Amino acid sequence: MSVPRPLVRRIYDRRAPYYDAVVQALALGRDSSYRRAALLALDARSGDRVLDVGCGTGRNFPLLARGGVGALAGCDVSARSLAKAAGRGAAVAQADAARLPYRDGAFDRVLCTYVLTSVDGWRRALDELVRVLRPGGRLVVSDDRLPPGWFLGPGPMLGLLRREGWVDLHRDVKAEMEKRLRGVALRFLHLRTIYVISGEKAA
Repeated sequence: MSVPRPLVRRIYDRRAPYYDAVVQALALGRDSSYRRAALLALDARSGDRVLDVGCGTGRNFPLLARGGVGALAGCDVSARSLAKAAGRGAAVAQADAARLPYRDGAFDRVLCTYVLTSVDGWRRALDELVRVLRPGGRLVVSDDRLPPGWFLGPGPMLGLLRREGWVDLHRDVKAEMEKRLRGVALRFLHLRTIYVISGEKAA
């Protein structure tokens, strides 16, 4: 997956005002149920420090807050998305998933929804997700198996299909998580078009 970061940032900045409505419509009203499945796998406990990487407009924040987590943080490349996310109860920072501005082992739980299929260098991003997770902490990655770059629009999607073909990343993501984590589990949702992969960092 090789979509330039500046392009991804511009697209999400432009869509920020109506992103929530578009996501809900494209998911046929079921986006919240997919996110709840990811949070169930995250298994956040009261007082946990939780990071949502690629948080966008903060759609996960209210769901996380209901669980009584401790410190809640989110980061995203889109400044306009973060402007909306900031009002949803978390400390937010503009950051690339492949270069997180947090210290090693800073979080008990790390969540990453619908990000790896739209970043250049997803393995580097995965390394960063694991780096900021404390030993014994849990990581959850959720994404879709639709044509690569589909949510970025027809131009990026067709460009990726021409250059790379239709790459279904979920097997590669699971394999890479198994190299870095223990107890890795995969679950499919919505006719197997959505996947949730979870695992725990070794103590």
